[in-house]
Amino acid sequence: MTALNPKLTHVNTHHYYRYARTTVNIRASPSTKSKVIGKIYWNDPVKILKRVNRKWYLIHYKGEERYVCVQYLKKKKSCYKEFIPPSHSTFKSYEDAGCITDSKSIPQGRLKRKYCLDRESGVYRIGNRYCIAVGSYYTKRVGVKIDLVLSHNGRKHTLKCITADSKADKDTINNHRVHKDGSIVEFVVSKTALPSKARRMGDVSYAMNKFKGEILKMKIYQ
Repeated sequence: MTALNPKLTHVNTHHYYRYARTTVNIRASPSTKSKVIGKIYWNDPVKILKRVNRKWYLIHYKGEERYVCVQYLKKKKSCYKEFIPPSHSTFKSYEDAGCITDSKSIPQGRLKRKYCLDRESGVYRIGNRYCIAVGSYYTKRVGVKIDLVLSHNGRKHTLKCITADSKADKDTINNHRVHKDGSIVEFVVSKTALPSKARRMGDVSYAMNKFKGEILKMKIYQ
């Protein structure tokens, strides 16, 4: 007797992709009560095998058939504008989250309610994106997704971020692209959770290796 393959068994040559609107739960069966197998994040692609009904897609996830709710996926991937920062500095400043308003009437305060502390680095995240502030040259809006393309020891990597605050124009230079302290981005942290060397140096680069490096590009999503 031939054993059934526990991996993908659905035969369909008309596969296509959808993209996450937000953080999305991947489930074992087409029900909100079923087990959460994993997550995908904003703008992540997922292969659609078929539409099960009005509410659920059957998808390809890590080599197996899983399910995701239709309403949390979009047809097109979000586009971005690419910026080359004027500074080659590796310095990345920080501000304590306590300095950001808690008021729900202000975008910064509303977004703050979604913060989740990455305890290893001491930096706050929303989903898989680290909270930052940038100069008004790049954007004045809160909640904008930004990918930082970093280079460290000759190797490139991408750090996913989101604007949680905005740098004041009075504190920025070079057409509001760089903070007066030389940093291009400022991370939102918990000072008490930040590693001691990062706190002492005033530089998030010392929190974890993923924060190290020169910012080669900034991809700012529309």
